[in-house]
Amino acid sequence: MSITVILEADVKLEGKSKLLSLLTKNLPDTKIYKGFISISIHSEQNTNQVIFYEKWQSIDDYHAYLNWRTETGLMKELAATLNSSPTIRYFNTEVIDGISD
Repeated sequence: MSITVILEADVKLEGKSKLLSLLTKNLPDTKIYKGFISISIHSEQNTNQVIFYEKWQSIDDYHAYLNWRTETGLMKELAATLNSSPTIRYFNTEVIDGISD
């Protein structure tokens, strides 16, 4: 069973372009990380809210990934573009025959 991670971030008014630039530069490395399935970034129109919608094989894989990103210094760079700490929620992927992947 995989998990879905939804990270919600309130980005500083002047930080949105820097955040998106950092993501463009660094997210390609995510594809090769153990347990990674997919990620998409959603930027709300007319606000500075950004949502990360991620799928991972397990919560342990996701936490290992976050630890790696923290060790590389990327999390500190990303945090500088935010007004506050992001909210992270974890959802189990429920398998329903005929409609789930």
